[in-house]
Amino acid sequence: MPSPSEQSTAPGGYRAPKQERSQRSFELVLDTTLELLAEKGYAGFALTEVSKRSGVSIGSIYTRVDGKDDLLRAAQGHFLTGMLAEHRALTDPDRWTGVSLAELLPRLIAGFAALLERQGRVLGAFQQRGAVDPEVAKVGKAAYFDMRERFAGLLLARHDEMRHADPVRAVGSCFTVVYAALARGLALDVPAAAAEGTDLDTLLEDLGVMALAFLRADGEAEPLSG
Repeated sequence: MPSPSEQSTAPGGYRAPKQERSQRSFELVLDTTLELLAEKGYAGFALTEVSKRSGVSIGSIYTRVDGKDDLLRAAQGHFLTGMLAEHRALTDPDRWTGVSLAELLPRLIAGFAALLERQGRVLGAFQQRGAVDPEVAKVGKAAYFDMRERFAGLLLARHDEMRHADPVRAVGSCFTVVYAALARGLALDVPAAAAEGTDLDTLLEDLGVMALAFLRADGEAEPLSG
């Protein structure tokens, strides 16, 4: 077992290795955990399977984590680091220089959908686990708000193309609706077998149209008739 000088506690609660060889070994364990989550979900993966597939001994894994749940939390941090980097690249303002709101919205939503679709099986496993694990839920929520803030900031840079009375509120609501619709359409929040069939192309087209119409509305609701 590494001495205290060779390891430290990482933000996710696992004992982070300091030696390069140990770091590579643990990254392999994390990648294998994500691979198994994508294939089998939380209920279908075990430390013994992670060890067997990664080629890293159970003893070595236990020098980093105390059990399955600790490994899951470490893998979540590893996964979200990559996913958020992709999202930052998607929402980089320089990427969209000179693109109007009407052009931006459908392309941004399509890019976001592609990101969620690529990462969906693993993301869905963490979302489902978050329903019973407060720590997983907390980390997932922080990632959600990071994506929301970047999405909203990109749209708010085009506030002069909006007519909504409260653009900040409006772009936040747009992200909430887009994310929720894509999560259900891609079956992120439910087991795939329980999801209703969704025509993703139609959903993307409609989300783009609805979001643009909402941002260009004045935000004043018509009173309900008696």
